[in-house]
Amino acid sequence: MKLSETIQDLLEEYAGKPLLLSTLLDRTGSQSFGIISAFLTLPMLIPIPVPLPGLSTFFGAGTVVIGLQMALGLERPRLLPRMARMQLSPAFSQSLLKNLKRILYPIERLARPRLRFVCQGQLSSRFIGLCLFWNAFLLSLPLPIPLTNVLPAYTILILAIGLLETDGFLLLMGYGMTLATTLFFASISGALWAMAWHLVDFLFPATPGQ
Repeated sequence: MKLSETIQDLLEEYAGKPLLLSTLLDRTGSQSFGIISAFLTLPMLIPIPVPLPGLSTFFGAGTVVIGLQMALGLERPRLLPRMARMQLSPAFSQSLLKNLKRILYPIERLARPRLRFVCQGQLSSRFIGLCLFWNAFLLSLPLPIPLTNVLPAYTILILAIGLLETDGFLLLMGYGMTLATTLFFASISGALWAMAWHLVDFLFPATPGQ
């Protein structure tokens, strides 16, 4: 089943009821890693009202845990108890699911099973998990700089759909986006380091003769 079809089922079933994150695990089975990763990443992709302070960071940390579990070879993700019990209000979950479906539609039209050798094997699964973990870690960093949320979030979404659709091409794209995102954050780190040194030189100028 496509991720958008799972989302549509949840939209209809939980139209007036709160949605537990643990429900996603119960409903998605072997697709859990891809679906949970995409779902937790959504708050960083779209401008939606966030009902709780720090919810985006909370979801980002959740994706870190999911990616790490996949990298370690678990067959099914395990949510932290606090996260599993978390309830999303009907209004918020409907907004989240509708926007996720809207984002997924153009990507899923391009996705199809291909280059299966990229997707098969325990090593491939662990590498996908490592990429999910790394992008989620970068996404969770509290940096008030444009694109620091969007780039890793869309990379996670591409990897998640590639995993769900057994699409090796999308996974390869996700690997390339992971590299680009890493270089982007490395350039930010270099710029911040240079600014810090300039600030130190400005505040504590070297005296003549030193």
